[in-house]
Amino acid sequence: MKTIKILLALNFIFFFSSAAPKEKKSETNYNTKEITFDKSELAKKWLIKSIENFFKQNEEFPEMSTITTKVYNDYKIDAMNIDMGTDGSLTMQQFNKKWKKKYDVKYAGYDGFLISAQDSGKVIVAKCELLSSKNNVYVFHVIIKDLTYKGTYTRDIKVIESGKSFLIDDVKELN
Repeated sequence: MKTIKILLALNFIFFFSSAAPKEKKSETNYNTKEITFDKSELAKKWLIKSIENFFKQNEEFPEMSTITTKVYNDYKIDAMNIDMGTDGSLTMQQFNKKWKKKYDVKYAGYDGFLISAQDSGKVIVAKCELLSSKNNVYVFHVIIKDLTYKGTYTRDIKVIESGKSFLIDDVKELN
């Protein structure tokens, strides 16, 4: 009789434990796209603010090195100094040879940084749209407008994570 009671008790426990609704475990599934989206939004906000602040500086030649990688800064300085006849300036052929493995030199832009005008007025970012993101590298399609001088500049800008912030690592000047 004791054995029957034990068997009944075990059946009872087994039956009700398997029939009882199981509490769902909290499954936190961190989707990579969501994380990337959040970081790309941060990169986008940083880029817009950095471009607009760059042109608000009261200096005649603001330092692009504050918002660019060192390599891109060197590349852009070389591009803006092609055939200047100064120490360190390159010919177009030397520039292409030096940089073609790192950057698409046909989009370098030789007249300035971010905009190709010598002077600028009130500059805003009219559009900033994410084109791609991979491994903490974000490419944005950006339209920059100079409201004072009525200039519109279309750019694809590559932004990389750097520490707790971002830096521009390429600007393809599309117009």
